[in-house]
Amino acid sequence: MGKERGRILVVDDEPEIVKTVGLRLKASGYEVLTAGDGIQATSIAMHDHPDVIILDIGMPAGDGHLVAKRLRDSGKSMIPIIFLTAHTSKEDYEKAFEEGVAKYITKPFRPEELLAAVEELMERCA
Repeated sequence: MGKERGRILVVDDEPEIVKTVGLRLKASGYEVLTAGDGIQATSIAMHDHPDVIILDIGMPAGDGHLVAKRLRDSGKSMIPIIFLTAHTSKEDYEKAFEEGVAKYITKPFRPEELLAAVEELMERCA
């Protein structure tokens, strides 16, 4: 069922966030891949080619900025990234967009806002 809508990689070191976001995306018809740290995220993105990546900044084994940089440097920069993070500093925000991040959503977040961002990016890439 999820194949029609697209494949989303959800990356966060908080299992509850991964579960909540994953369930919401699955209920909306998306296939969901998950990772709990930067190394897993990079590996999954390289091998499974998700359509969109939802990525936390503050994680072990490679924060979100490092993952975005690795993907950009590897040629995977065409995968749109949504930062979903508790980081609210101007520096993090500016760095995210320098790295090519498409959307920046801060926690706590509204699930509808995240879903709307995913759908907008999926349409843009279609």
